[in-house]
Amino acid sequence: MKNIILTGTSSGFGLLTAKTLAKKGHKVFATMRNVQTRNAGAAEALLKWAAAEKVLIEIVELDVMDDASVKIAVENIAAKTNGTIDVLINNAGTGFIGLNETLSAEQTNQIFQINVIAADRMIKAVLPYMRDKRDGLLVTISSVTARQYIPVMGVYAASKAAIDALSVSYHYELKSSGVDVAIIQPGAYQTTDIVSKQMIPAHASVADSYGEDMKNYAKAVFQYFEPTPASPDPQEVAEVIADLIETPKGERNLWSIVGAGQLTETFSNINTSLKQVLDMILAARGVEA
Repeated sequence: MKNIILTGTSSGFGLLTAKTLAKKGHKVFATMRNVQTRNAGAAEALLKWAAAEKVLIEIVELDVMDDASVKIAVENIAAKTNGTIDVLINNAGTGFIGLNETLSAEQTNQIFQINVIAADRMIKAVLPYMRDKRDGLLVTISSVTARQYIPVMGVYAASKAAIDALSVSYHYELKSSGVDVAIIQPGAYQTTDIVSKQMIPAHASVADSYGEDMKNYAKAVFQYFEPTPASPDPQEVAEVIADLIETPKGERNLWSIVGAGQLTETFSNINTSLKQVLDMILAARGVEA
């Protein structure tokens, strides 16, 4: 059994992953904001499910954007596990589909704060416990957009490329400390309802000044993210995470691509080439890759 901290568990990948890992016998600390208010229903439903299934899930109030909230939550979890935090899954995040210019600078900053800085905040909170045990696994939910810089998803792709790059750096920095890093790069999973929850752009009217090509492309992307009976099952992502957790330390893939369809091989080749370059650079400086 592993002690697992999972962020963003009120819906989507987080909710499915919490249930999947709990059913595999792990203790899941399912974190979310506003447990007593906006997410009270989600928290109650998950606890009822856990009780019915006789699995170990504990709801933890945690705001990944707040230093104090993260510190208190992680310290409380560590106190309950005798300082053993086996896995951190950075799942909490936000998306945005739309022209870059329609976002204010503050909104762009918010996306990076949630998708990058908050994830790093969580990593820094758990690392002292993992390094003390010389064991642990950091899982980052990135995206195939970290390798695919398409129009109308530019800010989102940039944030995912950033957390992807930061996680790769942690992979090398922590290798000799006994802590593994694994990055999940999911494709589009429409049933996670990423579009309806995205922020309203501050300068939406700016889009009227763009050419018909971008207007039509934006409409096509929005339509692509509408759920249909043929939409892929996001449970695939939860299963990949579960498999990574059960894979022996040192044998885990740095990147796992899920749901990328025809582009899987292309993205995999990019990842392989990138790692070869990094390994070569580090080896030239006497660092074991």
